Amino acid sequence: MTPSCFRALFLPLTVGRESSLALVNSLQGDEKLLGVVAQLDPRVEDPAAADLHKLGTLAKVHKTVKMPNGNVVIFLEGLQRIQVLELIGLRPFLQAAYRRNRTSSARRIPNLKHCSEMRRNSSATW
Repeated sequence: MTPSCFRALFLPLTVGRESSLALVNSLQGDEKLLGVVAQLDPRVEDPAAADLHKLGTLAKVHKTVKMPNGNVVIFLEGLQRIQVLELIGLRPFLQAAYRRNRTSSARRIPNLKHCSEMRRNSSATW
């Protein structure tokens, strides 16, 4: 089953990909927000814009737990549906311009997490 993040849903998610760990480690303060979008082909290790769905979810990280194997489990709350307009950064993790609910003005989202890793690493139902 391919994981999905939906608005108003709480979800544990295992993070192991280097770029995703860099994203999680960069989050600071109380407003730890990131964008979650599904990857079209989970076998692509380093996705570009064409490899990602355009619709996703803005999510808040409520808790992070470091595991003995180096992975991190994050607990997310889906906040709002987003539409990815364009990728504006690829390293150390993906960054994108996005629009909330298709009708609001475009904003810059500092963090973008793709779902292929979730599919490979998450044992939870998403």
